[in-house]
Amino acid sequence: MANINMNLTTLCNLRKRQQLFPMPSFRANPISPYPQYTQEQLDMRRKVEILKYSNNASSTKTNNITKKGRFAQVITGKYQSKSYTTTYTDVVSTVFDPVTNTDRVVITRVPVLAPYDCSLDNLIPTPTSGSGVPGPITNLYYDPSVPLYNYSNSADRIYAITDAPDTDLWKVNYVSENTAAFYTIKSVNAGTLQTNPTDTTLLSFYITQNISSRNYIYELNVPIAIYFSGKYKGTSPTSFANITLSIPSSGINPQVVFVDNTLNTNRIVSFTADTQNVSSITFDISGNNTGKDFSGSLYAGILKITNMDLYTEPGYIYDINIITAMLFTYTNIDNFITNYDFTYGIYYNYNNSNKKVQNNCTIITTESVKPLTSIQLTGVSGG
Repeated sequence: MANINMNLTTLCNLRKRQQLFPMPSFRANPISPYPQYTQEQLDMRRKVEILKYSNNASSTKTNNITKKGRFAQVITGKYQSKSYTTTYTDVVSTVFDPVTNTDRVVITRVPVLAPYDCSLDNLIPTPTSGSGVPGPITNLYYDPSVPLYNYSNSADRIYAITDAPDTDLWKVNYVSENTAAFYTIKSVNAGTLQTNPTDTTLLSFYITQNISSRNYIYELNVPIAIYFSGKYKGTSPTSFANITLSIPSSGINPQVVFVDNTLNTNRIVSFTADTQNVSSITFDISGNNTGKDFSGSLYAGILKITNMDLYTEPGYIYDINIITAMLFTYTNIDNFITNYDFTYGIYYNYNNSNKKVQNNCTIITTESVKPLTSIQLTGVSGG
């Protein structure tokens, strides 16, 4: 397991890094009713609610009717609610008349009592004069479909911060899709161009308070592609064949960094040992493509880094960096460099449905058969 040397400088730098992983609580934000409802509708809805003079909307109970007042309403007919409405049905029948010795038609009106529906009474417009509202007389109406907005006792005035449950053991910031690592010329030797390795950060991850073990063993899977491009600067177009870009067996060197300290984690890299991955590509520039700018990329497979055994103290932040060296091989490399400004390298977190891209060139190598998946960091408890 990697040992971490903690000192004041490391602690201060760790504190600065922790600010990059803020985890704010969710805030309850009110939803504006505009422009679905007009200002007049919202004002009317609020005004009607105020005129109800309900007990929970006032600081005293003076607006509530007294016990004697309620009793007076019950026994006074004019305040009693009308429980039924009466309609009539005409029933036609015949009655024998002994005087005329004939049947006489009789129509009888039979009352039909039906319950009175008062549920919609509060929707009837009422003049402001009937509610003691000063000013010009207008009609008040209650529309329950309009939300009660900006009312002191309504839920839209509550702006409390609420904690949302968070079960993540760590938070990860991955490298952006198709991040390019460029390489610069180091030396030319017998047709092989060696380059200085490029240091790229693949991800940073933050250990949360939900961590359940003192250490975890991590695995990282990163889709990568080999890319290249050339800008023509020559005067006499020439064909170039069997240009090779390759990643040597020791060319991929990932490192785990805690703040400013590189850790020894005994990690295992299996990219070049996996036969389904592509560690070398060959391309040509010939025919109609000579004398033109060119570019291309080829999906190389999944870079797998395993056995990263790390302490998982809440608040710890780790970076996984990678240094990759590549080789550029051609029989007459001096002539090629004379004709083209050439750049090449690796796409990390590769995400392109077209696994082989060829612009004014021909890539002879076949792309990796590995499924193209997203970059992912996983871990299991180390006990």
